[in-house]
Order: sequence, then C-alpha cells, then structure tokens
Amino acid sequence: YIMAVINGEGEVTSFILKSSGREFAAEPMNHFLLYKDVPRYFDAWDIDSIYENEPVELEKAAKITLVNAGPYKAAIRLEKQIGNSSLIQIVSLSAGSRRLEFDTTVEWRELHRLLKVGFPVRVHTEEAIHETQFGYVKRPAHRSRVYDKDRFEVCNHRYTAMRDGSHGAAVLNNCKYGVSALGNEIRLTLLRAEASPEMRGDNRSQRFVYAFTAWNGTFMDSSVVREGYELNAPLIIRAGGGNTESFFGVDAENIILDTVKPAGDQSCDIILRLYESKHADCECALRWNLPVKRASITNMAEDRNADIPLAIVECRTVLSFRPFEVKTIRLWM
Repeated sequence: YIMAVINGEGEVTSFILKSSGREFAAEPMNHFLLYKDVPRYFDAWDIDSIYENEPVELEKAAKITLVNAGPYKAAIRLEKQIGNSSLIQIVSLSAGSRRLEFDTTVEWRELHRLLKVGFPVRVHTEEAIHETQFGYVKRPAHRSRVYDKDRFEVCNHRYTAMRDGSHGAAVLNNCKYGVSALGNEIRLTLLRAEASPEMRGDNRSQRFVYAFTAWNGTFMDSSVVREGYELNAPLIIRAGGGNTESFFGVDAENIILDTVKPAGDQSCDIILRLYESKHADCECALRWNLPVKRASITNMAEDRNADIPLAIVECRTVLSFRPFEVKTIRLWM
C-alpha cells in the first residue's frame, strides 16, 4: 500500500501511496528538533513561544541496522544521539498496514530542553484537526492573527491531521498529547526536561510510539480514526483455539463503539457508548449477537426513567447521529 524511503540519518525522505503514486513528504520527515526550554513561571507545565528562537544543534549521524525483512513486517533499528541523550527507534511497516510506526526508546538526560519530531507534508491547508474526546477540534496552521499566535502548542489525543479536499496526512501517537502545526508541518512534542518541582524529574528511560499515515480522498473517506485506535490498542495474539465471533458491530466507518460495560445499577443489562467521529450526520445499524430482550437510548447516567425505546429487527436497530453526537444505549438482557 505504501512505499517509504529512509535516509542514513533515520529521516523519511519519501512516503508514497502506491495506489496513486502521490508523494507526501515535502521535506525529510521524522526530523528531530531540540530546543532550549526555560518557561518564565511554571517550569513543568508551561511552554513559552520563545522556545522556537533557541534551537539546539543536533548530530545528524545515525546507526541503522535491518531488524526484520519477513512477509509480515519490515523493520529497521535506528540509533542516534540527541543532545546528552541516546535514542533507539524501531521503524516498521506491517503487511496490510497504511501507517509507518516509530517505536521509540530514549534515555533522557537533559535539563531545560524540549524535544519535538517534525513531519512536513505536501498538503496545503490553513488549519489542522486535532482529535479530542469523541471528535476533533480545528486549530489554525498559521499565525497571521494575534490570537492565533497564542495557539502555537495545542492538545490532541490519538492524531493530528492536515487535509484538503483530495488528500491528507496525519501523525498518530499513543501517549504524547502536545503538538504544534505551522504551514505544512506537524511537530509532535515528545519530551521536556524541567527543573521544578523536581529536578530532572523526567530523566529516565522513556518509551513511546508514534506513526505516520496518509490517504487519498476526503477526510470522511480516510481511516485515520481507525488507525489511531489500532495504534493505541494493538491486536494481541495468544496461542490457543477458539471460534470467530463478533458480539457487536456498526455499519458506518465514522461511528465508533467506544465503550462496552455492565450497567451501573448491578442489573444484567449491558451499556454501549457510541459516537460520531468525523463531524458528519449519518444513520447506522447497530447489531449484536447476544440474547437481548429490548434496547433503549438512555442518558450518560444510565437513568432508566430517561430511556427511549428502540425498534429491534433481527438483532439490530437503526440509530441516527448528529455530527460528534454521543449516544448511550442500554441492552436489556
């Protein structure tokens, strides 16, 4: 599905979707940037915008070795020095996957430093979208207005994406929730090194995973939300035997079944929480493979008195979602 080229410095110089031949790397991606980071007030919490004026030069040399070239995964090992710290990264591509993963371990030994990784992409847009709980928020990818300059660092959950009407690209992550987007570049914040309230509090071995993916078509057509979930909750394989069975399913890609839990009132009922993830009004069918007596929409407190009955036809019901709407469903067992 994709072809990625990595240079001797461990940077991704090319990322092509084979279906279209489109190139997504505007400049070398997976480019590490280190800055002097001394906030005026709250050392461990604040990032001041002046950090961009104080870059720290990094060594470009890297040691790269082939780790895996099998039919299911291709992977290389990247070793390089980041300031006083050492970094080891496994860059991998799995069969059938549309994302390039960077499994990273850093022996962090810095003080008043900020580490980012940059992904300049061939996408022209004035804003980036950043996933938040049950949806996303838009933030400008420029600083032409005064209040835009104060949004140089924003929060995200599983992805930050840039897109236009025909294609897009996204940086995914599993535990790093600060990011900046300027022009055509996404820069994920990886590590900081504060002196207060604990001196060198983060100086230890740090491990995290981020990934890069791209798509042709609209954001609605993309698999970014699914890719973000798969990165954060990877499939776990265990030896043994078992049948193939799915207890629940939805037939719309933008509807996410986020939660399956027992009802809080200690009954035998099951609570499902679903949401619309791409700001698109739609209908979808929710199906189940369990002995359900009836189904209803309830509030988030699971109040039975607030239940709205749902029509059931052959172990399924149809739900209507507004953009970013969250629904809580009670299944009466």
